Amino acid sequence: MKKAVIFDMDGVLIDSEPFYFERRMEYFKEKGIRPGSNKFEDYVGNSEKQTWEILVPKDETKRKQLQQDYLHYKKKNQIDFSKALRSSVSKVLDELLEAGFSLSLASSSPRSEIDQMLSDCKLMDYFSYTISGEEVKESKPNPEIYLVSQEVLKCDDYLAIEDSPLGIAAAKAAGIYTVALQQDFLLDQKAADSIISDLKEILTLPQLTR
Repeated sequence: MKKAVIFDMDGVLIDSEPFYFERRMEYFKEKGIRPGSNKFEDYVGNSEKQTWEILVPKDETKRKQLQQDYLHYKKKNQIDFSKALRSSVSKVLDELLEAGFSLSLASSSPRSEIDQMLSDCKLMDYFSYTISGEEVKESKPNPEIYLVSQEVLKCDDYLAIEDSPLGIAAAKAAGIYTVALQQDFLLDQKAADSIISDLKEILTLPQLTR
């Protein structure tokens, strides 16, 4: 039986959500503009499109202008993905590959950030397939990103590792057993099939060892 593990990126492989949030808030502060929300939890797990609809909820023209300008700001204030990488990631990926699992990455983040993370953290060779939020019509919680991943991977069984309510909902809607990685901040993860506090715990899950 061919099995695959599909990982989310932000909050799962890397602890990046707080950095993204602070960078957006600092950008709006420098611009002298009040964002649509300054609540951290409103942004966790969102696609780029969803994020900007929250940041600038009513004025589409202004939203597009700021989003374009923010691209330059991001280049000047880049995250060091290697420092955000969770400490157990390499060990977990090594053991999963050794056990014969196919590994995939399904993230709502832009393709450029996914590729940068994989390069910075030297993880490119682990994944047989990666997909970004830019490559699907509907973002999480829509299951499209997981349905496409399943179609490409063509395995018999799947397990998804998520953290946000949107990601958990997407994986569950695709019919995938979903594991939620606990965060240092409060998230509603009750819809997940199981909850872990460290990625290493997935190595002993019955769904992987049976």
